[in-house]
Amino acid sequence: MTTSGIKEASKSTFKALMIFCVLVLVASYFLAMLLGVQLFLFTSEGRSLSTDARPLPIYLFLLFHIEIPPALNLGVIFVFVWSVYLFCLLVAWVWRQSFHNVIGNAFMQPVKRLFSNFLFVLPILASLLFLAVIGLHYFQESALGVPTGEPTLPENPFETFFLLAYSPLIEEIGFRLSPIGLFLIVYVFWAGRRMVAYSSAKEVFRLLLLAPVYPEDAKRMVGLKTIGADGFRGVGLAEWIMVVVTSLFFGMAHLLSGIGWDVGKVTSTFMVGFTFGLAYLAYGFQAPILLHWYFNYYFYTYELASDVYATTFSIEVSISFLTIIVAIFGLIALLALGLSKTLNRKKVNAKDQSFNPLP
Repeated sequence: MTTSGIKEASKSTFKALMIFCVLVLVASYFLAMLLGVQLFLFTSEGRSLSTDARPLPIYLFLLFHIEIPPALNLGVIFVFVWSVYLFCLLVAWVWRQSFHNVIGNAFMQPVKRLFSNFLFVLPILASLLFLAVIGLHYFQESALGVPTGEPTLPENPFETFFLLAYSPLIEEIGFRLSPIGLFLIVYVFWAGRRMVAYSSAKEVFRLLLLAPVYPEDAKRMVGLKTIGADGFRGVGLAEWIMVVVTSLFFGMAHLLSGIGWDVGKVTSTFMVGFTFGLAYLAYGFQAPILLHWYFNYYFYTYELASDVYATTFSIEVSISFLTIIVAIFGLIALLALGLSKTLNRKKVNAKDQSFNPLP
């Protein structure tokens, strides 16, 4: 076999292994959704808690905190947030390029095309972020002596499960979707003010909806650079500032929550929030919600299920193992893409320098 043949075979093998691991983890997301309903609505402990009614917080625009009066029981609220997560998973399946198209064309397209769908990206990005958080906490505590702290959770694990199901949606609305979404509306309307002036009411309304829901399409409509076409150069200075500011608020909110987090949590939640914000700009509203869902609902669902149903313990162990494997695959893919871009840039520069026309 020639060198090029070995290279292509290696690429195909790498893709096949990564796709297999991603498919298994994506299947585990939908299984977690089913397990969540089973645990909260069809076990005696879950049913008992689901009939309770209590005030719950809502966060808006970083600073505003509102208490919902206890008009609805926790079961109804759980079904609502669960439905939002299911909707987000389905949206992630079809936006930008559909999940099944990405998988179906995987061996006919370069690796970077796999990142066109967020549901494919989710296991890779979430796994990388999960290991990065663990590594950062370990480094801060062992090398710098900066404590991370530990949250005080309710004694009832089903109450903990409800809170971890409720918080991703509410916190993403408060710390990302409402502040960055409002900013994006102002940003695209200002940047595209000339286009807006000559647009129909239907086009203006479409732009108004797209800006906070799917920023890439809104920016494309008004002629701005996008992440899909231009990479990180598609993120404007004002967008970088908003992502950084909201991430700082997100980090400080955990420290000031009073539930047990310490100073070390600020840096990790800033890193997580920063990633969530960029994912929002690149893939749409569903991206930060699902990433947050992954860290809260997804992991705790399998932890609780393994306590209630002993047979699910092996699934939990397998997921932990695959998380590490997918993180390694993701890191290799990112390094390969970065190296490819660097080499291509050097080739272009070399050609430009070699072309030296006579005066």
